[in-house]
Amino acid sequence: MDIEFLREFQVLSKTCSFQEASEMLYITNSTLSKHIQKMEAELGHSLFERSTRKVALTGAGKILQDKGEQILSLYDEGILQINAESAWETNTLSIAFAGSQFRFGVLDTIFAFKDTHLAINVQLTELDEPPQKSVFTDKQAEFIFAGDLNRMSKEVLRYPFWKEELVLLVSDQNPLAHKTSMELQELAREPLVLPYKDFLQNIFLKACGDAGFTPNIKLCTQSPQTALQLVANNYASAVFPRDCLISHNGGENLHVISLAPVITFEIYMLYLDGRSFSQAGKQFYDYVCREAAFTSESFQKGEPA
Repeated sequence: MDIEFLREFQVLSKTCSFQEASEMLYITNSTLSKHIQKMEAELGHSLFERSTRKVALTGAGKILQDKGEQILSLYDEGILQINAESAWETNTLSIAFAGSQFRFGVLDTIFAFKDTHLAINVQLTELDEPPQKSVFTDKQAEFIFAGDLNRMSKEVLRYPFWKEELVLLVSDQNPLAHKTSMELQELAREPLVLPYKDFLQNIFLKACGDAGFTPNIKLCTQSPQTALQLVANNYASAVFPRDCLISHNGGENLHVISLAPVITFEIYMLYLDGRSFSQAGKQFYDYVCREAAFTSESFQKGEPA
């Protein structure tokens, strides 16, 4: 049985909704349905009783839900031991990072570490979805750099790496261009460009919801250059990390405006609780603790993610 199908089954068994489970897994309803059907064909038993809106576990499904947790736990534990042994033997450091996190000093830190630890073989994995515990096993990562911790389990600990604020970028043709700061509510009707499918977008949308309005989103993009060009042509204003925008020179006709209340976000270095670091991992952990781009008493170091 495909171990990933079993993981998907566990999510579906808890939500009892193909729609909700597929959104959590970042796959389509049809793909999830096909995977469940393959499991049922392989087992020779139906796992769910299906209706138009909800699904319910059958007797066989309840057994697999219970035993599946044990199977996944043993599988993950075994892979962790294999990876740990391999890392110790080969002096290899494996690091994963969410696709948008390279902007916040992650790669700079990794390569700076590599420059002073030439004997260590660094392996990188870029994630195209929010990280979860299985990345440590299936992706063979000893550390993950991420800001979106929604899918992380209690076994994952975090160390603060970066903290920054979201700001508004406008064209000098925009009536708001004379401002240096503004209340968030003033953006209620402003056409905006936001990060695409990014935890930063979720943070901003929540802040708008707390302020009592739904923002006018014209476009979502992961590219700062695209956002800068759209703003420069007065197509829309952009909400992006301050450092991300400042590091891309967009010309004198662009203005940065601080938002009130300030909307901040954090990037963390994640690692598994109770798992011994490899030799390379211990050196990297110590290096990040010394050189992290941001440290503050507001962070809970070594706390569950």
